[in-house]
Amino acid sequence: MFRYCAPVFVLLIALSTSCGPLETQENTVEQSVEQPPGTGAGKEPKGVVRRPNIQSHNARFYHESQRSRVSIRYRNTGLNPAYSVRTDLAVFLDGNSVPIEKDTFTLPTLAPNRGLELRGTLSDAFFENVMNGKTTLLMEFTVRYQDEQGQEFEALSTWQFSRSTLEFFLIEERAN
Repeated sequence: MFRYCAPVFVLLIALSTSCGPLETQENTVEQSVEQPPGTGAGKEPKGVVRRPNIQSHNARFYHESQRSRVSIRYRNTGLNPAYSVRTDLAVFLDGNSVPIEKDTFTLPTLAPNRGLELRGTLSDAFFENVMNGKTTLLMEFTVRYQDEQGQEFEALSTWQFSRSTLEFFLIEERAN
């Protein structure tokens, strides 16, 4: 019996260690752009965002502790910090606004490559209606922030919940 069980256990252990979360690494290929002579500037990478640039990702809808919850992650992908960061999360059920607990957040500074998560709590009956497919769930995330000079920026993303995949998918993203 040991002769047959040992290879099976080795195979299961090998599969379980290789089936962990997929780790990816972002690689950015940048080309250098030669500045005009006499400007005192050397080569600068093309496509680099010097100002703060906040992007949202990984929107979720789940049930926890007898409550329906939504969350979204966001991070500053720019090279400079973002100041006076104000976030807002709105949820719509069949086009009607739904009240959320803890739906806004203000942060004095968001450093480059720093990420955060914004969460909201909904009424309990909300989860059943969405999972039964009787209603359409939309989530809108807005973030307003400033750069070092005080110039204001805004980014908006709209997400729709898919009952077939049980995940949000991005339907619109705007930034200025």
